[in-house]
Amino acid sequence: MSANKKEITGDADLAKFFRAFELATEFREVNSSDKSLLHHLPRLIKGGLEYQFLPYYFGTVPKWRVLARKLFPRPRIAPNYVMTGPSKSGSSDLVSHLLLHPNVMPPLAKELRLYANKDWRLYYPTVTEKQALEERITGPAMCGYLEPTLSNMQVIETLHEVNPDCKIIITLRDPVARAYSYWKWEVFVGGNRLKRNKKNVYFQDFSQYIDRAIDLFPSIPMETICGPQVLASGMYYKAVEKWRLYFGNENVLVLDVAEYFQSRQPVFEKIQKFLGIPIINIPEYGKKTNENPIKLPPPDQATNEKLAAFYKPYNQKLFDLIGTEFNWL
Repeated sequence: MSANKKEITGDADLAKFFRAFELATEFREVNSSDKSLLHHLPRLIKGGLEYQFLPYYFGTVPKWRVLARKLFPRPRIAPNYVMTGPSKSGSSDLVSHLLLHPNVMPPLAKELRLYANKDWRLYYPTVTEKQALEERITGPAMCGYLEPTLSNMQVIETLHEVNPDCKIIITLRDPVARAYSYWKWEVFVGGNRLKRNKKNVYFQDFSQYIDRAIDLFPSIPMETICGPQVLASGMYYKAVEKWRLYFGNENVLVLDVAEYFQSRQPVFEKIQKFLGIPIINIPEYGKKTNENPIKLPPPDQATNEKLAAFYKPYNQKLFDLIGTEFNWL
């Protein structure tokens, strides 16, 4: 190990940036369960109480936590790095592990809905907290905007207004694999709503879901539970172009998330160098963050080939833009 590296030792606090994802999954599993709410009540009460006092949230933050910050206002920092991508790009695991770095401060929530939340600055550490951390560390203190809003122009423009010097890390996933993962997430989040609504027949089978989306594209929005459009979310080049335009090519790092899951530490080192923080070995939590627990049939070859043909011209535009080709279908 080189002299400029140090180890994170001990794992007492290792789970603190992952527990919110686990609880969110447990709550969603209840929504998909065929058993009565009474059956799950002890689990919900226990998890609900724990949820009130987490140090870091996936999305929804207890209202009293935000209200307390609002009632006792203090100057708060703006994010000085961004880690974003499309939904279901696997970024939650990378984002949460990076928070283990001693130079990185967590916001109160990963997904704070900046584009719809006028109080989003309340989710960030205070100026005093940042100054106190910088007295104890080597290098800068960093705090990020971590939401998967790759293609949201309001987010790009707002972040540029508050800090035009932000470092931007964009994590992308093979859009064919991402489409399947997104479909599974729609089914999981939809839960019993999808089971009860016979009109949602297109969600029952991945090939039907994709055939429907391609047939409607681009004129009619595809039905969705989670919000983003399944096909448009995998067309990356225009969003990457806009991030580079606003923040400068030298301040935008584009990664293939498959590289991260193949070998995490080299990607961590690349990100730490990009952010200008000391390079350390970041331990692995042991299980993938925010992984969908439901098991569904894998995509058939014909559907994958159909998606690959659909995305090929958009992928090429991305590769031409960034000067790198990823090993995608």
